[in-house]
Amino acid sequence: MGYLFDFMLLVLVYFLFFYRKWNRISKQKLAVNTLLYVYIAMVLFVTLMPFTIPFAGTNNFFWETANFEPFRDLRLNHGGAAKEIFLNVIMMMPFGFLFPLTTKKGFSSTVASTFLFSLMIECAQLLSAWWGDLHSRTFDVTDLITNTTGALTDFLLFVVLRPVVSKIIKI
Repeated sequence: MGYLFDFMLLVLVYFLFFYRKWNRISKQKLAVNTLLYVYIAMVLFVTLMPFTIPFAGTNNFFWETANFEPFRDLRLNHGGAAKEIFLNVIMMMPFGFLFPLTTKKGFSSTVASTFLFSLMIECAQLLSAWWGDLHSRTFDVTDLITNTTGALTDFLLFVVLRPVVSKIIKI
């Protein structure tokens, strides 16, 4: 039931804030902006949902759940570490393509925005551990690196495909 509420909230935010603003632009730009919004909602689904709200006491040891050592799990041969790195790179690749397409921003803005988006997710995960969420995920600096790498990779693909994309999508 928590997921339904979260998705309803995201749909409400879309229609109250974004659709009203984007409805005045071309249908193609509306479609691409909406695609970016849906993509971000799906990333939030994978990384944060259901959203938790603290009602009880807090866990004072939430920093213990965080990993500030890059690629620690991979070096320690933790099961699934390589797969997690690969999935984090893949997860943020669409951002590296859609963000510059919708904002017309360049390399620095795309990398900085990806890093900040990823940092926001990691901090929310850290807070969910602080709130004592039993299903919380953890802050991991490796995720920041791999998410940013994924977006950077697809940004480079965007640069290569920009002439073709600009002919297809008049944004």
